[in-house]
Amino acid sequence: MTEQAADPSVPRSWVALVECLDQPGALMALASVFAERGVNFTSLATGALDGRPGAISLTFVATARQCQVLRRAAGRLTVVTSLVLRPFDHPGARAAGVVRMPPGIAFRPPAEVDVMWSGDSAAGQPVLVEGTLAAVAAVAAAAREAGALTIGTVISEVR
Repeated sequence: MTEQAADPSVPRSWVALVECLDQPGALMALASVFAERGVNFTSLATGALDGRPGAISLTFVATARQCQVLRRAAGRLTVVTSLVLRPFDHPGARAAGVVRMPPGIAFRPPAEVDVMWSGDSAAGQPVLVEGTLAAVAAVAAAAREAGALTIGTVISEVR
């Protein structure tokens, strides 16, 4: 356990998968819960994940206490049908990513990062990556440092 995880007063990164009714105002209601408590999204995606309309995945930084307050407040919204919230580095938070490098530049995920991947960036192919959200984020950071042209990450599951 990291020192950050051991101290509940220290802000850390979190991930949430929220299922909402597919109706106007659902995203606004959820965003208001966070904004009214001074918590900003670091990423947010909406869409039909696995064919489920009303799915919202998001990441944010908060203390454990703030996270409890957010969970309760969001759970009380009439538009929210389910909410799964985990630390960013939780093994149940899964993601997929795509990395596109400049022509001729070889990129492979760092050996110490446990992900499944395919593609040959030196041959002009995108590098496709799948693993825990934290691992995919580490690959994205390494790709950014190596000069990636495009990096896309999708939260695929939070359990």
